[in-house]
Amino acid sequence: MQTILQAVVAWLATVRADLYLVTGVMALLWAASEVVVGYPDRPVRALRTWGAWLLMIANALFACLALAAALTLIPGSASVWMALGVGLSWQAMLRGGINIQPVPISATASAPEGLGVPLNELYARLQGFCVGQIQRQLVGERVTLMERAMAKLDVPDLARIARLVTAALAVSTVEAEQYIQKIATDPGLSEERREIMLISLILDNGGADILHARVRERRKT
Repeated sequence: MQTILQAVVAWLATVRADLYLVTGVMALLWAASEVVVGYPDRPVRALRTWGAWLLMIANALFACLALAAALTLIPGSASVWMALGVGLSWQAMLRGGINIQPVPISATASAPEGLGVPLNELYARLQGFCVGQIQRQLVGERVTLMERAMAKLDVPDLARIARLVTAALAVSTVEAEQYIQKIATDPGLSEERREIMLISLILDNGGADILHARVRERRKT
């Protein structure tokens, strides 16, 4: 046991932390860009979810493992360029597979089939799990905001915010006004239904921060 600990300590003493930092940061940024591209309307909120952090940390971890394997297989290759190369090529590895071809134990033995490690499938599953968690958290936050807005704001307030948001986005003012007015005055819709439709209109047009601010203002009064 003591020998194993000594070996681990000796290995840690030779580790170039700066190289792993370079590779890990590159992998983390790549995963973050995937989240941002996947949620262009809510990039900051998506990055704050634990699903996004799981995806980024997993990317950094696997990239560092790939760097460790490369440094072990190629002695004397420890350099920033190697770290950068692994950080860049790691994404190509994710979209391919590694085939391990065992060496036959005898000359007469037939060539065994390669053992494929489908990294692309493994990553796709991890990505799908993380995306599902991101989506669940964003939906939960959206529902919470809608409930708070319905509790603090009435239909005229929500209609006014909807007009401001659609006008700021240069949406067709006439059509937007007609739609908002129809929701606000339609006698066939219940009060709750009108509030939900107006809040959804605001959120779908990127007005979540404005809605948050209005709710906070009402809490102070």
